[in-house]
Amino acid sequence: MKKRNVAVIGAGVSGAMSARLLQQAGYTVRVFEKEMTPGGRAMSWRDPNRDIVLDSGAAFFTSFYERLIALLPELGLQDGVHRLSRQFDFVSPTGIDRFNASNVWASAWSTLWLPTLGLADKWRLTVYLAKINAQRKKLDWVSPESLCHLDDRSVADDAIEQVGEAAYHAFIRQTIEPFWFMPSEQVSRAMFVSMMSNSAGASFYSFPGGIDQLPSRLLGDLEPSFGAEVHALLEDGERTKLCWRDADGEHEEVFDSIVCATTASVAAKLCGSLSAKRYDAEQREFLEGQSYCENLHVAFLINREQGHPVSLVVPAGVGERDIVALGLCGERYPALRAEGKEIVSLYFSPKASRRYIGQSDEWTFKDTWARALAFYPSLPVDAEPLHVALREEAIPEFGVGQYKKIASFQRLQRPDLAFAGDYLAGACIEGALASAERAVAAILSGKSK
Repeated sequence: MKKRNVAVIGAGVSGAMSARLLQQAGYTVRVFEKEMTPGGRAMSWRDPNRDIVLDSGAAFFTSFYERLIALLPELGLQDGVHRLSRQFDFVSPTGIDRFNASNVWASAWSTLWLPTLGLADKWRLTVYLAKINAQRKKLDWVSPESLCHLDDRSVADDAIEQVGEAAYHAFIRQTIEPFWFMPSEQVSRAMFVSMMSNSAGASFYSFPGGIDQLPSRLLGDLEPSFGAEVHALLEDGERTKLCWRDADGEHEEVFDSIVCATTASVAAKLCGSLSAKRYDAEQREFLEGQSYCENLHVAFLINREQGHPVSLVVPAGVGERDIVALGLCGERYPALRAEGKEIVSLYFSPKASRRYIGQSDEWTFKDTWARALAFYPSLPVDAEPLHVALREEAIPEFGVGQYKKIASFQRLQRPDLAFAGDYLAGACIEGALASAERAVAAILSGKSK
């Protein structure tokens, strides 16, 4: 068999994993990345003056990320992880409630003691969560095909019917909006049920050295073409011509197969000139219709003599939230904590994030810290600005019906053109890895042709 040449567009997690698997299968692989470093939306920022690494995109992984956990020893990353605290503060109009999710029993106990809920509400919530946990072995949370039967209503509609308005606003929203930023009314219950069925008792981890270590290690000895922006895919007989530009000008090269490991919007633009034989109307409609939510992440350094006992502060109660999560990152940086300092990360809702587009970093720091103090008054008045990351395509949205669309799209993956990205499996690192496996399987299906 002739050795096939494959181009992978994008050096994020899904692209790096695709390239790794294809190389292991004996293919000649070339990776194109428009940025000068790998990572995509799994990017890290490094303070030039201190030993501080901030993840501006994906910031954690869990013990039920089976693919990632299995890769850690292989990539030499098993000793470079930090287990995160799972103690949270729920901030509601009536006060602040401490929630301990460190294990199944602690989570159950904290749920039963939520002061804003009556006994009937707590009982309905407990039964609802128990039913979800019982489905753990039946659901593959990064396989949309296995979740289509749950893709019929939103998180809000399902939860309100099952547990009532009070429990929905006191607990359910806190399991979705601080992590995926989207209002629960806009999220398919398939995401909530599949995630929650695995979350009970799970451990959460971070890479103190930066999440961007993952795509870098996945690439191994592959040397991507950095600063190479692919702008078109053109048909060249049975093969595909890839057109890109870099510092040296315009270039073209023909490949047997393409893995498009970009966001859906970029993939749609790249494939726009392909014929229906190579890229059909259903694929076009799906990629053009995939939406993403915006997210503003702002980080500060504060003085704090004693580290905070919680890792995350989230709003609770009725109404819209500007700040959807406030992360306290002292536990990741013991040297900073020893100096009496701690990092605070603010995450804003899509609607609130849009207000900062085009604003200066100086104004953004000032305005967001004022909002942080109003939200969580125990913070010190003064804070040192660290970093601003405003992502207009932060996380793919999984609205009602999206899982069914993904399942249909996956059936159209081809050996000459395959797609990878978290929008095809789950909005997380594990989803990106799973999507890469599927894209590579599509490429391999044509190896004998």
